Amino acid sequence: MTVAVKATVERNSNDVSAAVATMLAAKPEAIIMVSTYGSCAEFIKQTKAKGLLSRYANVSFVGTKSLAKALGPIGSGVMISQVVPSPTTEKYPWVVEYQRMIKAKGGELSYTSLEGFIAARIMVEALKRGGDASREALIRSLESMKDISLGGFPVFFAPDNHSASKFVELTVLDRNGQVRY
Repeated sequence: MTVAVKATVERNSNDVSAAVATMLAAKPEAIIMVSTYGSCAEFIKQTKAKGLLSRYANVSFVGTKSLAKALGPIGSGVMISQVVPSPTTEKYPWVVEYQRMIKAKGGELSYTSLEGFIAARIMVEALKRGGDASREALIRSLESMKDISLGGFPVFFAPDNHSASKFVELTVLDRNGQVRY
């Protein structure tokens, strides 16, 4: 695919007016956003209010619950890629473990906390394998974690790959501001 048009918003700002003007002029079929929920929500609200008929997609960084709350019903159809499974799924034993731990502390299930939970599990596993807690040992340990499974979640590191996972799932907001899988 070719990117038809680009627009930026200053970091830590919700002043999306220039980006809105750019997209209104271009009328793209789809808009992929990489920003925080505040600027994304403001951008979607303004472009929809001005009649732009487009598909809106966000990366997981946006903060799914915060975006859904900020948009409410106007968020219907907004897509968000996720780098971890749904925090409510019972498909993976480690997600069930996460749910049990969050609920025991009175916390709220979210993609953000699940991602942190997975990162913590990877870190603990790397420290166990590393032999000591030095930076070098940790890096060596992480980079040796090739094709392993942490409770059904595949993890792969290498000296030239520090991404850990290729998991991606698409979610969509419904007219009630709820996430649909």
